[in-house]
Amino acid sequence: MKQMGKAACIICLAALLSACQSTPEGGEGVSSQIHTENLFQGALKAHQIWLKKLEGTEQLKVYSPDKYALMMSSWEKADSIFQEFKDSPEVASKSYSLFSSSTYLDRFYEEVIVLEQTLKELEHLKRVADDVLEPAITQLNYLNSIDARQYYRSEYVRLTRFYAKLFRLVENSELSDAKEEQEEFLERAHSLEIRTIKKTYISPQEDALRKLRREDVRYYAPVSYARVEADILKGKELIERAPRAFDDIKRIVSEIQFELAHAKHIALEVKALRDRSKDEYENFILDIETKLLQISMALNGSDLRDQSLKKQAEQIKGEVTNASRLYAASQKAGGAQKDDEQLAALTALVTAQQKQIKQLKARLMGNADSLPTANAEQLAAGTGSLELNTSAEDVPERLTSGRTVSQ
Repeated sequence: MKQMGKAACIICLAALLSACQSTPEGGEGVSSQIHTENLFQGALKAHQIWLKKLEGTEQLKVYSPDKYALMMSSWEKADSIFQEFKDSPEVASKSYSLFSSSTYLDRFYEEVIVLEQTLKELEHLKRVADDVLEPAITQLNYLNSIDARQYYRSEYVRLTRFYAKLFRLVENSELSDAKEEQEEFLERAHSLEIRTIKKTYISPQEDALRKLRREDVRYYAPVSYARVEADILKGKELIERAPRAFDDIKRIVSEIQFELAHAKHIALEVKALRDRSKDEYENFILDIETKLLQISMALNGSDLRDQSLKKQAEQIKGEVTNASRLYAASQKAGGAQKDDEQLAALTALVTAQQKQIKQLKARLMGNADSLPTANAEQLAAGTGSLELNTSAEDVPERLTSGRTVSQ
């Protein structure tokens, strides 16, 4: 606006000079050229200012599409007029049309005035709407961040239309209605958020489960298959309760993926077992027993094949549990041993210092007559605050406060 004022001053000043000032012959041409150049420079500067100011204003469109369209239309007109005299500054002072007394420069500034006014109105609407519709704005931004439109385009489009309606209510100063409508918007947006999170995290697991069903996993491993179904249901319930608890959601997705792989593996084992002839049953059991034997031999060198497979597994489990406890105890003992060593070293240091103090006392007792106000600890510590009859039991306490014999 300041630039427009400067340009207007230039125009008025130039008009006064051309009307009132008398110049020598030949001076009028020079003055006219200066006047035209000044007008052109003012328009050039205004054009540059608005070119930069309008960058990034597209975000204002939501606050009032009509006002935004008017602003951009005015800018297009102003820019088009400027292009007419950009390369020929003298054109700026010529009549814009046969049916108007306005010059190109006049028309340029008329559009700039519309630009200025419309931008102010949009910025005012933005301040009001950002305050009243903050929850709706935040929620829609979040939906955009999780790509809700990618998964549910129709619902997202309907929701954004509802969103635009809220801003129209604000533009019409119907703030109470805008707040009421916003509540419904938030409910619908929350529902879309939940559906989007389920689509992102749970749907891929459901697709994997359907693939297993086509591979007859439900037939060969019904228990394992049912466990996957239960985990998927649990994941859906979690998302419905807390759609932004991503750590928990990712954890349960990991569990589902584990159960999917487990169900597939079990189904393959069952299918392989069913495909075996009766003559192959013994070799199948022996293979399992061999694997258990390798584990028991690695643990403690024991051969448990004289027991049932169930008992072998239980005993191996017990051995593993004991080994784990022993390891934990050894780790703890190792830490306790280090603490004991540190305590022993500290105790030895304190004992040595006490012994040194006693020796100093004994050595200095003979000098008590010549040093009536001093005592052994005063001379040893250099504090001048202790008496001769201070007991040795007090020394450790002073040592722990940071004072040593060497100090």
